[in-house]
Formats: sequence, structure tokens, C-alpha cells
Amino acid sequence: MSGRGAALGLPLTLIALVLADRLSADRIGLRRQIRGWGAVAVTVVAATAWTGLAWQGRSGCGTSPAVIGFLVSAALAAVIATYWATRLPTVSPLFGDPSEGWENSSEESLDQSELRAIFVELASSTEPPPVSRPVVAPVLAGSLAAALLLSTVLPWRELLDPVALGPAGAEAGVARVQLWEIPYAETWAVLLALAAVAVLCSAVARNLAALRPAAVLAGALAVAGVLSALAQLPDQLADGVGYRPGIGAWVALVCGVVLLGLGVQARRRELLAVLLAGAVGATAGVLAPAAAGPEYRPLAFAGIPHRLLDLQGGQLVDRLGMRVAIGTSDPLDSIAGRLDGAPGQWLLGRTGSEGSTLFAYRDGVAFPRVTLSHGVTPPALLGVEDNKMVMLAGGAGNRPWAILAVPLTLVAADVSLSHKNPDNTYYVTPDVDVLATGQGPALTHRNADGSIVIWGGTTTWQIPADRLRPGLDLAAYVVDPGPGAPGNAVSTGPDGTTAWRTSRTGLTVLRPGSKPQQLTGVAPAACSLSRDAASSSLTVEAFAVDVRGNVWLGGGSPTAVVTRDGVLRLLPGGVAGVDSIEARPDGSVLLGTSPGGGDQVLEITAAADAAESYPAAPEPDARCDRRTPAGGSTEYRATVVPVVPPVDPPGKAATGTATQLGLDGHGRLVQVRLPIAAHAWAPDGLGGVWWTMSGPGNASNEIGVHLVGGSAKVVRDPAPGLPNQRGEFAAAAGDRLITAIGGNLYNFYGPGEQVNRVQVAGGLRPDGLVQLSSGDAAMVLDERLVLVSRSGRTTVLFGGASTGWPISSTSVAPSQWTTDGDWFAGPDGKLWGYDGSHLVRVEGPGRITTIAGPAQGVPQAADEVTVIGRSLFFALGNDIVRLDPR
Repeated sequence: MSGRGAALGLPLTLIALVLADRLSADRIGLRRQIRGWGAVAVTVVAATAWTGLAWQGRSGCGTSPAVIGFLVSAALAAVIATYWATRLPTVSPLFGDPSEGWENSSEESLDQSELRAIFVELASSTEPPPVSRPVVAPVLAGSLAAALLLSTVLPWRELLDPVALGPAGAEAGVARVQLWEIPYAETWAVLLALAAVAVLCSAVARNLAALRPAAVLAGALAVAGVLSALAQLPDQLADGVGYRPGIGAWVALVCGVVLLGLGVQARRRELLAVLLAGAVGATAGVLAPAAAGPEYRPLAFAGIPHRLLDLQGGQLVDRLGMRVAIGTSDPLDSIAGRLDGAPGQWLLGRTGSEGSTLFAYRDGVAFPRVTLSHGVTPPALLGVEDNKMVMLAGGAGNRPWAILAVPLTLVAADVSLSHKNPDNTYYVTPDVDVLATGQGPALTHRNADGSIVIWGGTTTWQIPADRLRPGLDLAAYVVDPGPGAPGNAVSTGPDGTTAWRTSRTGLTVLRPGSKPQQLTGVAPAACSLSRDAASSSLTVEAFAVDVRGNVWLGGGSPTAVVTRDGVLRLLPGGVAGVDSIEARPDGSVLLGTSPGGGDQVLEITAAADAAESYPAAPEPDARCDRRTPAGGSTEYRATVVPVVPPVDPPGKAATGTATQLGLDGHGRLVQVRLPIAAHAWAPDGLGGVWWTMSGPGNASNEIGVHLVGGSAKVVRDPAPGLPNQRGEFAAAAGDRLITAIGGNLYNFYGPGEQVNRVQVAGGLRPDGLVQLSSGDAAMVLDERLVLVSRSGRTTVLFGGASTGWPISSTSVAPSQWTTDGDWFAGPDGKLWGYDGSHLVRVEGPGRITTIAGPAQGVPQAADEVTVIGRSLFFALGNDIVRLDPR
């Protein structure tokens, strides 16, 4: 709080008091009330200004000449106003001594002012003599009540934080909290303030009958509440970090004791009211601080998530008013327990733009332990073990990462990995152990079996928690449960159930003694959630396997769980927008969400045991049912391709990040790095790669480049270039290429140097373009698959419904078939399709043939399909699966 406003308001308060006093000169009773309230107002304004300027201001502000002068002036004004309010009026004699003679009293004429003064004195002299009222008790009670009100804005609780500023700066690192900022004390603070105001009003009115019960009530609230708050302060840690009562609590305790003593001096007829008020005050003071205690103890209702921490807008608010901002973009990366499963909880809180602090969170109270300097990328907290904090530091983009063990005895540590030692190791603060290092990207999560998973790039490691020690050999913990797993997230349970992401949308689960089962990434678009996960359009942002083998799924859809019987069950409460999930060894499940932009952690207690009691989702729609997939006529042999090396195209063009599968001059499979100037690109089905780019000059035409066996051939477009022309999508087949250049215009390249531009009406779906070896092209236009000749003539093959049936459903009209999936020129040169589960061939309008399905070896939920000769290459995450006909 700042005292400037109150300091500027003090002169205005004095002027208002003097003006009101002069205006009420004719009414002695009202004038006494104004002076009494004026004394209280001057005292409160002066005390508020001093509190803001001296106590909570900068160091040395309380002894500055300006503040001292202000304080002296304010104290003098308060004393004068109090003297005015407490002194009794004196009445001067109306007439002189009779011995002086009455006959001469009217020799001089009286003016109007003298007549008015005589009238006032006559009126006061005719009133009965004033009853003698005690003055000390109301003044003392009013002063105590004003001080009690002031104590609510003084610091009530202080946190000694030597972690933030070092051992020598413990007293300088004090974080103060006022009474109104303590979560459990809000109701009690209101009651305390109302009781103090009641004492003030009774003191100004000098109503002793109401003053004593009000004093007892305020005193009881203050004493019982302060003692209860002091009893809840936890012990300080061994390194000096801890809480202590502030000056506000001590002021309230002293005022409460004196008010109690003042109130109990009652007569017998007032004793009952005093005792009742005291009992009410003591009860409220004792019970009010504990009334909100249960909100820090999550209730255990099966299937209903509750707050693990009181997070409001990405902040933790402990029960003593400590506010800590979540330190990472994923809230579950900021919260961890002990790696050995023992009780304990820690929070990594952001305390600076490039710094965070580890807080020990116990009994609803946060204790700062170690301050970290980590740069722009905050670390992920893995857990605490052997009095050390284990974390994953760095790992953003291509930045380096490291698994570090930071002793909790350190005050501060540098984990930014921004410098190297002469021996080429990363510099960290001495005593910090570097367990392992790598190159980004790197992400992590904890498994229910107690292991830590780190993935990114092309490798996934699963490390048991008890192996996080110096000398850790990452090569011994590489996991690869199936295609797509390397470099992607993997989650395992104690029973051996393993789930992993196979692609951007695909998720596979493998249970002991069974075959891998695709869970997501297979169903057509807009399929609602059903008891069969593969028949539901699920966008999975996070997943986890719990201790009983249930697979929890979270993302844009409502949170669900696939139980051991294979049934998809919806979490009661409809929690959606889950960014991360963690299954804990105790059977609970944590959900990291961001409702309204602020982080929140939800806990589902006993989730593993309660999952099978959740309601099952309904049966899937007929068009979405993937449990009885159509079989194909061709058997394929699936193999995972070894690491494919990247190669640069010929020439000196700068390459970007995009790559395309192809064959080099020796017939080896490679990843061709495409020039950064390339607009659109596509494989030609034979191992070559096409791309388009702008030719030389400011107003040049588009050119097509065909790379075959390490040599490039250029084909120029003779048609004038359009304004801001830029290729959007491309497809190729051998020496033919088609590009979409915008405005419903398409360029047909080849064979040879031929280039033909045609216009086709309809909105092209991204990547919905196929070049066939016959010279025709296929396009997905407005949810229809259309065959387009080189002259621009169109023939509708099927489709039209945006949420149609799979193309393997021959029992419905072709206009209801969906066009979702990948379309490409197959090994036979005809139009093929891949819907995430099946390979089909389009024979003509309304006629399709199912070539193969999962039973014939077709991978499910692949990201991309590339044809090279008779082989098909499916991109599954960071893996490439090759299919060859048997």
C-alpha cells in the first residue's frame, strides 16, 4: 500500500473538520459528535499514511524529515481534535455582579452579535445541568478500535526467504501478507472489522451499555483469531526459511487483550450480555480460520476431479496467502512428488522472467527452497530424491538438454546450459550433478510404474526412477514398443500395458499377450465418442496408462478412459481441454488443463479402481464402426525402414527444413532436403521428386524442377505469371506434374516441355490433389472426389457429404462416401486412397476396390503415404514402414 494519497488527504480532512465544527457552533451536542468523529478520522488518516510511507515503503523512508514532520503535524492535529471532543463546555455568567448595580446595565446598546450570544447562553443556562459521563473508557475504547482496524492493513504474516537473496539477505527477503490476503481469514476479517466499527460508534456516542459488549466481542475475535492463526504457522525449515507473525498480528493481539479487560468491567445487569458477546466472539475467532480448511484437502469422490492445488490464473495460493506462479507451460511439469513414492510434494514456481524457485508444499503451505536461473526455457521438474531435485533442463527446439540433480541445500543454481567448461561439458553450479545430456527437442512425463520417459527427435528413453544417478547411460534405456514409437511419447503401467503415439493423430496400445491395437486416428471425421475408441474422432493431446492398465485420453474431446475390457468410458463431469495427464503409482490420475487461459491441476483420487464404474460411451454409428474392418485381396509384408539419411539437392540453393522421400543416383532411399525457395513439391512415384519455384527476375514465370537420380531437369511455364503467384499444392506421376497456383487455376507439366493451364471450379482441399500417369488429375473439390482431364473436363467419382460413410461401405450410395484420407497415384498408376486403416483403388465413378486392410499388414493412422515403384512407404511419427506385396 502507498501512503501518498492519505498524506495528501490529511489537510483536506483537517479543513473539513474545522468547517464542520464552525457550522455546528449553535448545537453543542452535534458539535461534540463532529469533534469525536473528526478525531477518529484524523487518527486513521494519519496512521494509514504513516503505514504506507514508513512501514511498507522503501528502506529509510520512516526516518526522512518529510515523514517525521508529517507524523508530528498529524499527531498534534489528532491530539487537538481529541481534546476538543473530550472537554466539557464552560458556561460564563450571564449577568455581572449585582453589587455593581443593575441600573447601569442597559446604558449601552447591544448589537446583534451580543444579543445572539446572550440568547445562546440563556438557552444553555435553562437546560438541566449536564450529567457527568466518564471520558476515559470511551476514548480508550475508540482508540483501541481504531488501532484494531489499522492492524488489518498492517502485515500479519511474514515469510523469511533467504533463498531469493542469499544467506546474508534473509531479513531483506521478507514477503509480507496482510490479513485480507490470507484465504482462510476473509470471513473472520470482516467480522473483526465490523466489531471494531461497533466499538468506535459506541465510543463516539458514549453509550456504555453498547460499548462494553462491543468491546468484548471485538477483543474476543482478535485474541482467539490471532492465537488460532499463530498456532497454524508451521515451523521454520533448517535453512531458515519459514513464516513468522507480523506487526499487524501483534497490534491486534494487544488491542484485543485491552478491549477484553475494558469490557469485562461491567455491572451485574450487563454481565450476561458481556458473557454472551464474549462467547460469540471466541467461537467466531476460533472457528473462522479453520472453516476453509477442507478446500485444501481434496474430497475422494470416484470419477469426479477435484483441485489438487488452489490454482487461480496459473497461480498457487497456499492457506497462508503465499502466491506462486506456475513455472512451466505444462502445469504437470511444475508439480512433482518424491521419486521413491514417499509422501511429499514440490512445486516449481516462476519467480522471474528467466528464473524459478522450487517450493516445498506441505500441509497446504509453500516453502521456497532453491532458486534456479534457467534462461528462457524453464526446466521440467521430475521429482525429489536423496535430498536432491531431479529435473530436465533445456531441450527447446534444437537446444541442448540435460538431466540434472540439484541439492536442496543450495541457495541458488545455474541450470541454463548456456556455457561450456574447457572439457566441453556444460557449466552448472558446483555440486549440481549432470546425469545425462542430449540435443533437443526433448519432452518428458512420469509413468505409473515409477519410470521417467524422455522423448524428442528420433529416440525415446524410459528410465526407472531409481536409476537417475550419476553415470546414467541413456543407451541402456532406449524403448521401441512398435512402429512410430522412437521419438514419440510412450506410457507404461506396472502390468506391462504400453501405449505410444504412432503419428500426429494415432495412438496404439499393446497389452501383455495380445497384438497392438490402434485406438485413435482411424475413424472418419465427425464420428462421435463411442465405446470403441477406434470408431471415435478423438484428438488426443495427452495419454497415460494407470496402475491397472487403463488408458486415459485427454484433449479437445471430453476426457475418457479405455478400460481393460476395451470399452471407452467418459469421465463424469465432462472435463475437456486437457493438455497433459499423469498416472501416479498410488492409483490417482492428474489432469493438467488451462481453463480460461490459466493453468489448473485436477486430481482424480482412486482413478484406477473407479475407471470401470464410469458410464460406457454409446455404440458407434454404423458409418463409424471400425471393429469389423473390410478385408482386402492383397497381402503385404511390413518392415520398419532403418534410418534414412538426408541429402541435399544438386546446386547451391539454400535448403530448408522440408524433406521428401526419394532415391539417389545409386538407388538408395534418402530424404531429399528441398530448397527453401520451393513453393510446392511431390514425389513422382518412381523415386524422383518434383518442386516448383519462381524463376529469375522480378516478374518471372513459375518453373518446375524434376530431380531424378541426383540430376535435375527444369521445365518453364510459358504462360504469364499471375500477381503474387505462388504454388500451393502439387502432385506428380513420373514426368508429369500438376500444381495449384490459386484462383482455381492449375498448371499441368509434361510430358516433356509441355505446360498447360486450366481452370476448375470448386474449392480444393489442402493436399487433395493427385496426378495420374494417364495425364488426368484427381482433386478433392467441395467434399467430392473429381477426375479432371488435361482439357479441364470434370467427372465426379463419388462424395458430397462432409461427414459421409467410409469408402469401404458398399451398402450406401457413393454420394455418401467420405473423401477424408490421403489420395495418391498407386503403383499401377491408378487413383488409390488411404483412410487411416485401408488401401482402396478407385475403378471409376461409384466403383471402388478394397486392396488391403489391417489384417493384410496395412499400418493404421499413418501421417503420409509415399509410393516408390511397387513399394508403399508409410510415415508413422519418426518411423517409416515399408509395405511390399507378398
